[in-house]
Amino acid sequence: MAWRYLVEIVAVLIMLGGVGGIFYGVFKGTITLSVRTLQFLAIAIVVPAVLILSLERSLGNESTAALLGAMVGYVLAGGAKND
Repeated sequence: MAWRYLVEIVAVLIMLGGVGGIFYGVFKGTITLSVRTLQFLAIAIVVPAVLILSLERSLGNESTAALLGAMVGYVLAGGAKND
């Protein structure tokens, strides 16, 4: 049971680190807000959130698989359009 809380804490830290890192780079001027940056933010927020919700049993197995599959499709389809 304790491993679940550890994984959730790591997921929250990933979310905070992703958002904080992007905002730090934007405010410092080294990163611009582009489509890739927004895709990274979406992945950095949604994937850990889905992980946390599935570990808490708020999402079923099918819902978790559908959300993760949709995120993979979003990232891969967006990469083909922008390159």
